[in-house]
Amino acid sequence: MKAYLFSGNEDEIPEDAVLLNPEKINSTEELELAYFLAEKSFRNKKNIAKKFRYEFLLWLSGKTDISSAIKYFQTSEKRKILVLFKGKMKLKPAKLEKRAEPLDIERISLSRIKN
Repeated sequence: MKAYLFSGNEDEIPEDAVLLNPEKINSTEELELAYFLAEKSFRNKKNIAKKFRYEFLLWLSGKTDISSAIKYFQTSEKRKILVLFKGKMKLKPAKLEKRAEPLDIERISLSRIKN
């Protein structure tokens, strides 16, 4: 998985990628945790979404419905972060912190705990 700066047309992104609002994501640790949990969900057949990219967005956003997760990461800004799950692109890498803030990790890891 790689994160890039992206300012192109949203129709140009591959199927195995997502676009994120750069103001909503701060670290590679957040991306890695969401990726790990999305993979685990599919492996254990506990996924909510049928497509990996949407399951990843659900974990990363801390939401439990896809439309809310998509809306959480939408932005009207031209610059976005493109997260590519496989392969590489000829784009500038996104500059993200390595470590996440504790509340960011909590948002991701506690999103599916049922009361």
